Amino acid sequence: MKDKLKPLIKEAKKTAQKAIHQQLVASLKEVAAKFSTASKKLDKKIDKEAKKLAKKMAKNISINKDELLKDTTAPAKPIAVPVKPKAAKKAETETNPQ
Repeated sequence: MKDKLKPLIKEAKKTAQKAIHQQLVASLKEVAAKFSTASKKLDKKIDKEAKKLAKKMAKNISINKDELLKDTTAPAKPIAVPVKPKAAKKAETETNPQ
């Protein structure tokens, strides 16, 4: 039982970490765009720091073990995150300069 549970917990924490990271990056980039122009250096810094913070936050997450054992019988559902192409982002910022 413990042998099956440990990899499931690790996978759940990794999934939570990725979700936290994506949300942090999206929010921080949105706020940064309001106050300054976008730059690769700033985007890299945001990504790096969001990754560190997401790792710290995911470490303290408690996973419900009973739910994990129930979910092993059901197939895993991938989380779909919509991604805008770069050309669409440029067109959007050109039409809505803030």
